[in-house]
Amino acid sequence: MKRYFTLAAAVALFPVPVMAQTSTNQQTSQQDRLRAIFGSLFGDRLGDSTSSIDAQWAAGQMPLSRQQSQFQTRVDTEVRSGRVDQATAARLKSDYATLVQLETEYGADRRFTAQERAELTERYRALTDTLASGAYADNQATAASVVADGRVEFSRRVDGAVAARRISRTQGTRLRADYAAVVQLETGYLRDGVISDGERDDLDSRLDALDVRLGDVNFSAAPVTSRSRLDAIGRALPSSGLSTAAQAQLRVEHGDLSRLELAYAQLNATADDRAYLNRRLTDLETRARVNR
Repeated sequence: MKRYFTLAAAVALFPVPVMAQTSTNQQTSQQDRLRAIFGSLFGDRLGDSTSSIDAQWAAGQMPLSRQQSQFQTRVDTEVRSGRVDQATAARLKSDYATLVQLETEYGADRRFTAQERAELTERYRALTDTLASGAYADNQATAASVVADGRVEFSRRVDGAVAARRISRTQGTRLRADYAAVVQLETGYLRDGVISDGERDDLDSRLDALDVRLGDVNFSAAPVTSRSRLDAIGRALPSSGLSTAAQAQLRVEHGDLSRLELAYAQLNATADDRAYLNRRLTDLETRARVNR
C-alpha cells in the first residue's frame, strides 16, 4: 500500500520561490529573464506584464487562456536551455492550466471583480517568478515526518482493536513498541532532509506489516497508485456529463499530470513533490466526477 507520500502535508497551489539575493548582478539577471518571459507571452518588453493583463481582465478578456500555448512553448524553451528540469516543467504547465481554469470561471460573465483580478495577478506573478528562477521553493523543502505524525492515529486504532478483542493487550503493547521503532527509523532517514525511494518503500513495507498484524485494513484490493488514478480519470471523462470544452480542458491537465507522474517516477521525488501530485490528482478527480 503506497501511502507514505499521500500523508505528507499539502503544499500551496503556487508557492512563491525564494529568490537568491547574493548580488546585484543576480537580481539584474533575474529581472532580465522575467522581461524576456513577459515579452514572449504578452509582447511586453518593459516587464510590466501584470499591468497589461489586468487591463485585459478589466475589459472582460481572458489573456491567460489565450496565451497558454505560448506559455508552454516558453517552458519548453527553458527546458532545452537546461534552466528548468522536466519535472518542474510539467508542474509549471499543470499549474498554468489550473490558473486558466480559474480565469475561465471568474470570467464566465465577461466581468472580473477587483478581488478576482488581484488573485489572478498574484498567482500569475508567482508562477512566472518560478519559471524565471527555474524551480519551486518547495523543491528544496525537507520531507515531512509522516510516520511520526501518524503515531497518535495508529495508537487509536490499536485501542479500538483491543476493545473489540481482535488482539490482546499484550499484542497491542507490542504493536505500539514496533511502531515507535519505525518512527526512529524514519528519523534516521530524515537526517539529510530527504526520503529516498528505497527508504520510502522500506517504511511503507514496515507500516503495511503493522497493519496486517493489527488486522483492520483490507489488503485484497489492488493498491491505488498515481498511475491507476490517472487511468481512472481518463476512463471517467467520456461519461462525466461535462461539456466538450470542459472535457478538453481536463484532458490537457490530465496530460500534464501524466508527464509529471512519469517524471517523478524517474527522479528521486521528495515527499512534498508527491504530496503536490496527490493534491492535484484529487482536484482533477473531483472535477472529472470520478467515483472512487
